[in-house]
Amino acid sequence: MSEKNKTIYKSILTGSGLIIIFAGLKIADKIVVPFLLAMFIALISLPLLKYFQSKKINTPLSVTLVLVTIMSVSLSIAALIGTSLNSFRKSLPEYKEKIYHEIDKLSTFAEKYDIAINSDIMNNYIDPTFIMQFVANTISAFGNVLTNYLLILLIVMFTLLEAAGFSNKLKLAFKNSEKSINNFNNFSNNMNKYLTIKTIVSILTGTIIYIFLTIINLDHAIMWALIAFFLNYIPSIGSIIASIPAIIIALIQYNIYYALLVAGIYMAVNVIMGSIIEPKYLGKELGLSTLIIFLSLLFWGWLLGPVGMLLSVPLTMILKIGLESNNDTRWIAILLGRNISN
Repeated sequence: MSEKNKTIYKSILTGSGLIIIFAGLKIADKIVVPFLLAMFIALISLPLLKYFQSKKINTPLSVTLVLVTIMSVSLSIAALIGTSLNSFRKSLPEYKEKIYHEIDKLSTFAEKYDIAINSDIMNNYIDPTFIMQFVANTISAFGNVLTNYLLILLIVMFTLLEAAGFSNKLKLAFKNSEKSINNFNNFSNNMNKYLTIKTIVSILTGTIIYIFLTIINLDHAIMWALIAFFLNYIPSIGSIIASIPAIIIALIQYNIYYALLVAGIYMAVNVIMGSIIEPKYLGKELGLSTLIIFLSLLFWGWLLGPVGMLLSVPLTMILKIGLESNNDTRWIAILLGRNISN
């Protein structure tokens, strides 16, 4: 077989293998998603684990302290979300009446300019419950995964316990262990840096949004802040999606000027955090092009749902590092990377 035919044959096998793998992930998403989420939480928790270990605390006790921290934070967030959603549900009838009132005002205003608007038809088609549906779908996607809460915690625990001796396992498992260890360390360091900075930026984003929305006395400010925190992990469009329900509530609760004010708050926070703070501290550590980050967001979101969107960058980084480790697929990893300036 000629060298050209071998290359074509390898390419076909590689493509077929990837299609089979992705199809399997799509079918087994109920099992895969909790596992990936647990790995994501474990990666976020590694810096905290290393901190406890630096204080001369043994590994089992350090892992226990990390798990207690994770449980405390997650249960607190769950309680806040539950309270906010209940309050939001109670407010829906009031929002509905306000929307109908605004439609009647719009109809009266339009009549002055001989524009026919049937308020009854508008009332039939406009229902504020779509806002609730939007918010509920976003949050329930994560809530459904958290039904496996105990399983996720167990995976996190065992992952953190294994992390300390993983380098030794690589040395035993591979002949070219030095390269494998370097690849693992490279991935681990990049992901730790990315997730640590992204988490800090997300916390700051949620906190600032909460402060400003509280100042203007917007209803359910804590819920919009939590949504801003979670969706900030989704690159490119997450922050835009997070602003939509808060803007609509501002329009319903107050008027168009308050809605524009809320939009301006979100835009200012996202520009400062996403265009100034994050690039300053992340630099080029991810090694992924902006286009690839956006396409990975769409792909993993389609494959694994909202959790896939959350994990799109870490998953693409794993894929890129895996491709870099093989000479036959290294060219794909180069295409996934940033543009190289002359």
